[in-house]
Amino acid sequence: MASIGNYAYILKCKFAVTSLRKVDEPLRLAHAVRHLGDAYYYARRAAQAESCYVEALSIYRGRKQTRPLDLANAIRSFAVLKDYVGALEEAKPLWQEAHDLYVATNAPAGVAESAARLALLARRQGDLHRSREWLSEASRSAETLNDPETLQYIREVRAQIEG
Repeated sequence: MASIGNYAYILKCKFAVTSLRKVDEPLRLAHAVRHLGDAYYYARRAAQAESCYVEALSIYRGRKQTRPLDLANAIRSFAVLKDYVGALEEAKPLWQEAHDLYVATNAPAGVAESAARLALLARRQGDLHRSREWLSEASRSAETLNDPETLQYIREVRAQIEG
């Protein structure tokens, strides 16, 4: 169930999107639409979140000026949603694309999370060898980052894979 804070975040994001639709700043609009998608996701409103992510990705993919990290983050949000709704076959190529962009932009937190998610997907598909390869990459990236939250997430993923 969504909280009052979720609804406040949705309203804040809707206001930003409405304001940006009135000006010619497509990349800022894409960013705001992605955040509106995140707000819907946090409120457990998957259909609305998906439409926002699809719109944001459409804008990002249609602009040469799109920063790869912005695109990676939008793809990541969509992949999280696809995982959440159980659309694992749709999530996998999204995680792979986000992973490749995070590697290209040297974003170790993104590399760690996307590799860990790909490890979990490989495990669910019965590919233990590939799962361990992804987990190894996730661990290396998390250790490079040395962020306690990321390291904890990788430990949790390891327990799921090896458990």
